[in-house]
Amino acid sequence: MSQVVESMAVPVGVAPYPARAVAWYATVMLAVLYWLAVLDRFIISLLVAPIKKDLGLTDVQFGLLQGGAFALTFAIFGLLAGVLADRVSRRWVIFAGVFIWSLATSVCGLAQSFWHLMLARVGVGAGEATLNPCATSMLTDLFPRERLTAAMAVYAMGSTVGMGTALMFGGWIVEAVSHEETLVLPLLGTLASWKAVFFIVGVPGALLSLLIFTLPEPLRRGQRAAGTESQPRRPYRELLRFIGTRRRFFSCHYAGFTFAAVIISGGGAWYPVHMTRAFGWSPSRVGFVLGLAIAGAGVTGKLICGNLVDAMHRRGLRDAQLRWYAVCLAVGTPIGIVAMTSGNPWVFTFGLAAFLMLLSPLPACASASLNLVTPNELRGVGIAFFGTVGGILGAASGPVLIAAAAERMFSGPSAIGHGMAAVTAVCCPIGAACLALGLRAMREAMLEAENWNKA
Repeated sequence: MSQVVESMAVPVGVAPYPARAVAWYATVMLAVLYWLAVLDRFIISLLVAPIKKDLGLTDVQFGLLQGGAFALTFAIFGLLAGVLADRVSRRWVIFAGVFIWSLATSVCGLAQSFWHLMLARVGVGAGEATLNPCATSMLTDLFPRERLTAAMAVYAMGSTVGMGTALMFGGWIVEAVSHEETLVLPLLGTLASWKAVFFIVGVPGALLSLLIFTLPEPLRRGQRAAGTESQPRRPYRELLRFIGTRRRFFSCHYAGFTFAAVIISGGGAWYPVHMTRAFGWSPSRVGFVLGLAIAGAGVTGKLICGNLVDAMHRRGLRDAQLRWYAVCLAVGTPIGIVAMTSGNPWVFTFGLAAFLMLLSPLPACASASLNLVTPNELRGVGIAFFGTVGGILGAASGPVLIAAAAERMFSGPSAIGHGMAAVTAVCCPIGAACLALGLRAMREAMLEAENWNKA
């Protein structure tokens, strides 16, 4: 195993980066797989009613299927995937992950009970956990440092388009399922409509997993030392030791982006509910308008962020990722508050689009800044560890905090909107302050990292 890693490591000053066309092709293909992951992850939430009816599930059980079963598995297997990303071929890890989550999505269509679905969702979480550690590690080796944020932004667009696609067509899927109790699929025969949806989404994914072999396995760059000794036997202990050498940077980074994740994850869970309750819109109308807003704002925001942050980096600003996102959080605070407290659906929609345009580049800024200061042999575990911490603290707490604020502080059909505004008013400024406090620490960490590999 160590010989494989050693052969892929690049000594200082050796081996140019791949041709730009090759690197961008790889980025787009990884973004397609990210789109597929989000679509497979989210599809179950569009089929709540028919699944509950056929399998007799309670709201609590369905909550476990959407949240607990997936999130816990995603976190645990993400830590394992981080180790694999630093030690073996990242293409093979991604291939295995895509195939597993696509197969598990299809298996959801065979479920006859709550426990069948639970096991299938565990498979979806385990498979999807492989993608981010491996993909971000590959991108960091495919692009020069001054172009990395733009690449991360394009990759992250897969998530945005995946969520937007699911919302935009969610109403159509639900409507089709409600009108047709069964569907006939080749080889599988007649299935309940909601079961057929899982096969329609999952089976093509297994075939798309082969896309990964059209990408190069990039040479590993930026290791602190060459040879087998550079691969730690206890990677997470070594990661924590490395984090300890740059405490201020990592504490400010983790805190700042986690506070932002509270808003993004929490709002994402409640935007459709708020639009239905406050504006009286139908689910199909909410899905189309909200999906279009999320996809459009996310793609635009990530493209702008990626290009301007890389331009800032080329001008010598070695804290560009943290600096940019701190400003976005500060500027976004009043925009988000106005949008979420508005009684006009179009003020809310366009205000939300502006708010998400500013905040949606979180994955690009967070991943790029981490990988730029972390040695190659720890990048996979570094992304996995941040994803676990940020996911548990940010993604898990956001929906609950908004619901609690709405319930205890407000009333009426707009209570959720005001709850989102209250959490935004607290978390966005704190997140901006945390990132601002880490600017100097990032500059110092970047100076050290640039000495590992100047290729």
